[in-house]
Amino acid sequence: MLAMRKILVSGRPASDRPSPDMPRWCLLVAALSILVWGSPLVAASDVVPYDPALPVKSLCQVPIERLRPTQFAVGYREVDERAKEIAQKSPKKLKAYVEEHLPLIVIGPGGQPYLIDGHHLSRALLKSGVATTVEARVEANWRELSQPEFWNKMKEHGWVYLYDNLGQGPQDVEKLPKTVTELTDDPYRALAWAVRKRGGLDKTHGSFDEFKWANFFRSRVPIGSQPGDYDRAVKAALQISHSPEAKDLPGYER
Repeated sequence: MLAMRKILVSGRPASDRPSPDMPRWCLLVAALSILVWGSPLVAASDVVPYDPALPVKSLCQVPIERLRPTQFAVGYREVDERAKEIAQKSPKKLKAYVEEHLPLIVIGPGGQPYLIDGHHLSRALLKSGVATTVEARVEANWRELSQPEFWNKMKEHGWVYLYDNLGQGPQDVEKLPKTVTELTDDPYRALAWAVRKRGGLDKTHGSFDEFKWANFFRSRVPIGSQPGDYDRAVKAALQISHSPEAKDLPGYER
């Protein structure tokens, strides 16, 4: 299981420890790396406990409740469905699933990890009761920046989405949730996910692309509260997702 992966204090499994017979030059290289970089050289496949000093592209295990969101909302329907799916997976399949949908983080001022991709997965893991930590990859380490400098960088890279669960914004960064459990529900974000699952649009790798679809559907597809209303909304959204008025949205399919 994610939280059960054994990681020693050194950050390496026992099989990776230097053996007594390791040549002295190898030990010298390791010692020099500590002097130069402040930490041992880490192989790309190593997953270490979260540390604010981790370099870019590091893989680390982070407590989910420690992750700071960079968006205001998720689709609760998507979270619920993924939580049910996660709860039924074997440890081996869950590990592969998380690695396929690997969350991405940026280390911010004071060493705070900010989640820039993987909000739904992180929330679903908590909801499923399966894990309290998640594997993530460090995309940037800006822990030395001031708060204003940090948020300017985040906006430049498109790593923060400042529109709320009603599509209103941009909001102030100080209003962002402090944990993934504080994320609010945007039913249209869940609708965009449902449309993508049914082939209405292509999977893209742009940050917050499905929120763009959520806002597109928000003004065109009503979501009622009666039985069957949501399924009817999905059907209507599927139809207009192929319309010419959606052609400029990411992942559009004619």
